[in-house]
Amino acid sequence: MSASAVAATDSHDSLKDLVQEVFDEYITNEMPIRLLHIEKDGQKIKFKIVDRPIVKKHFESVPDMIYAEFSEMMLVDSEDREDREDRIRARVKEELKFAIFSHRWLPDEKEPLYQHMSKDPKDLSGNRGPGWEKLEKFCRTAKEVHGCDFAWSDTCCINKDSSAELDESIRSMFRWYRNSYVCIAFLSQTADFAALKVQEKGERGGKATIDAWFTRGWTLQELLAPLQIKFYGATWKPLIKGSTNDRDEMEIMKKISNLTDIHMNDLQSFKPGTDRVPEKMLWASRRRTTRIEDTAYCLIGIFDISLMIAYGEGNRAFFRLMEEILRRYDKWD
Repeated sequence: MSASAVAATDSHDSLKDLVQEVFDEYITNEMPIRLLHIEKDGQKIKFKIVDRPIVKKHFESVPDMIYAEFSEMMLVDSEDREDREDRIRARVKEELKFAIFSHRWLPDEKEPLYQHMSKDPKDLSGNRGPGWEKLEKFCRTAKEVHGCDFAWSDTCCINKDSSAELDESIRSMFRWYRNSYVCIAFLSQTADFAALKVQEKGERGGKATIDAWFTRGWTLQELLAPLQIKFYGATWKPLIKGSTNDRDEMEIMKKISNLTDIHMNDLQSFKPGTDRVPEKMLWASRRRTTRIEDTAYCLIGIFDISLMIAYGEGNRAFFRLMEEILRRYDKWD
């Protein structure tokens, strides 16, 4: 074999190794710890809870496919490693699709939790209660409308008995929403877009007539983080028909901007960071969380900071959040 042929072989071997490395690292660092694997059996929707190794196994053909694409494009010698790695990562993300759920939790422990999940396909047909019905509608929409075999819901995909897993999930959640293929946002108190258009935020102590989804702390990052978001009303019909990404729909974005005081530019393309702190705190000030500590934890991703999770510390969590922001923010008026 000639020297040039050996060099070409070595370059392609190096590319193959790089693709596999990026693929492995993406699943480990950029995807949720657990996902729901959705299957269809006729008209029935079934799912089971799976962890990252199972997800990796499901997508095991992806590295070879991407390697073949990049080999054909002859990118081995035309780009430096960093640029090539970024392009490979973007392709990996395109293939590793999962839908993510944004919703208001039901009261009185009606939501299905991690402890209720199964590692065998679970049939969601039949009357299991409103929480299960909502989960079934989410999984069906993810599978049938958005073509996702995997999905994530905060109700059942986190083992909250594990403090380490809960800590990782909270600190990674903004990134998981950003890396999702689509965020399915369920507005349970909004029938359709006409109903959304007449909703109003409360002013000067007045009572708001607004879907509760817009008043919760965690849904702020769920609104801003995903690159693609689709809003569904109380009957699980899309608020905007014919749209695959509601960020591109000016009419609904303008209404949400009016309800949240979030500028259109942020609604369409939000970048986390410790800039514009007063403005971002204003967004959060109209929202509430059940746990006091979540007032701070739900803003970790918005400000792109790291914060230890310690439930039980009460208001101290918000003080620690502000201390961390102050270390990085020098533009107070």
